[in-house]
Amino acid sequence: MTHSFSSFGRYLWIPAIALLMSGCDGDPGKSSETAEAQPLRPARMMTLETPTGLASRRFSGRVEPAETTTLSFRVPGKIETLSADVGDEVAEGEVLGKLDQRDFRLKVNETESKLESIQATLNEARKNWERGKELVDSNAISDARFDRLESAYEQARAKRNATREALETARSALDDTVLEAPFDGVINRRMAEPFEQVSPQRPVFSIDNIETVEVEVSIPERLMQFRDHLKDVHVFMPVMDNKRFDARVENVRLDVSPATQAYPVRVAVENPEQELLPGMTAEVSFKASLRNTPWDDSFLVPVEAIFEKADQPHVWVWNPDSGKVTSRPVTTESLETDSVRITGQLESGEQIVVAGAQHLQEGQKVKRLEGGVIQ
Repeated sequence: MTHSFSSFGRYLWIPAIALLMSGCDGDPGKSSETAEAQPLRPARMMTLETPTGLASRRFSGRVEPAETTTLSFRVPGKIETLSADVGDEVAEGEVLGKLDQRDFRLKVNETESKLESIQATLNEARKNWERGKELVDSNAISDARFDRLESAYEQARAKRNATREALETARSALDDTVLEAPFDGVINRRMAEPFEQVSPQRPVFSIDNIETVEVEVSIPERLMQFRDHLKDVHVFMPVMDNKRFDARVENVRLDVSPATQAYPVRVAVENPEQELLPGMTAEVSFKASLRNTPWDDSFLVPVEAIFEKADQPHVWVWNPDSGKVTSRPVTTESLETDSVRITGQLESGEQIVVAGAQHLQEGQKVKRLEGGVIQ
């Protein structure tokens, strides 16, 4: 969670940094004639990036279909025909395959005939019940006899209802011998052949919807706090001479990769001409719209990069040409996890010292240290 600092809070925070850095030798910020004589000190650096600059980089990923599904028959049987193959474009509702329907049609016909017979029995039972009701009301027949007529009628009606359900099930099974495309798409796999015996749910086709495609990329954790401000999303296709496509953020997942400390972000691209195909390499760029937000023109730096000079926080800015460091005053905007958000006379692309700030002096020459290697 980001905590904003008032002006009063910022001044309270300065001694906290001083306490954090206490015990370090040297006099940071001291202007000394002996700075040139100081030993060449290695120091770890970072390049300043505004959130906008951080987001404006391109992140690599691969094109994936927005929707993909595996198709299978819902009933067992022998495949009679398959009318689609890998790479075929198919329309929603198009027939892709059929099972041998003879047994299923026979079941439907048998159940229809049975229903007709039961319906005739029900009609007769209804007439007997209606006649018996008139007779029992006039005491022409006993209540016991009428009860038998009523029971026969109820049994016939229940049998008719059960047979109707059986007929509906038989017709549904017959319909399930036909496999149709659930949406407009492209067949990417065919996993069965005609005359094969298949069981229910055995995969027959895999179909992709590429009217819309998606690209998943991984963004650094520093960019995650701006995830609600990622705008102007574009996808660039290297295979098409970096042709640009408008995109939108679909979702930002929170399952960070421990190896890279990056978060998966999925973007969607409309693809009506089907130019973008699954598996193609793509690059995604974002722009963070941060105007009038706490992060506008700010930089996130490690706590260790800050040192106190003249009762104000400073950072060391390194000049790669001269190899010298110069102190620069900054304003602390917020204290975040292991980091400080700062503003000041700083520019994106400048390099600052992020470790060992307390050991340096104004104008001292420094060697850049990267991954334990002096550059």
